[in-house]
Amino acid sequence: MAESEIDRLSELASIGAGHAARAFSQLTGRTITMDPPDASIGRPPAARESDTGEEWRSGVIFEFDGCVSAVVGILFRPSMCDAVVRQLLGAGTDEEMPPETVESVLMEVGNVLASHVASAIADTLNARLLPSIPTLALDDVEEQLHQLAEARGAKRGLRIECQLMDRAGELGGLVVMIPVPAD
Repeated sequence: MAESEIDRLSELASIGAGHAARAFSQLTGRTITMDPPDASIGRPPAARESDTGEEWRSGVIFEFDGCVSAVVGILFRPSMCDAVVRQLLGAGTDEEMPPETVESVLMEVGNVLASHVASAIADTLNARLLPSIPTLALDDVEEQLHQLAEARGAKRGLRIECQLMDRAGELGGLVVMIPVPAD
């Protein structure tokens, strides 16, 4: 893949992630910032861990079709999943969270963030971009993300990541875009 194409896709991912960060801020009532995009080719999954060693284990996965063909994931670390759900529901740390509630909140957050990514990219290109029905992965999001990308024709290709995080490092996520060949 040409460097100019990598730059173009990284810029689009950055624009989309920036809009997702603003939406995440509105959802949580906290300022969420975005790191610059990190583009790599052939890097193994889960290459970026937190200071505590937590991996990106859960998330919501989408296929984008239209002006950009890609597999997109909104990934969360375990502690962030819990913090996001509790923040959005106004639940205390001692309250038991039913699994179906956690799943529902993560799906909704993923839907909102991915919709903002898609909308921002489509607006930038003045074109159409549609996210698929989401897939929730609670323990193996990296594996599922890469299986779907490979099934769509991406063979250890380009992966663009943009980390979203609040100042305290409690609420955040990782927007991952893996471009795939157009159908």
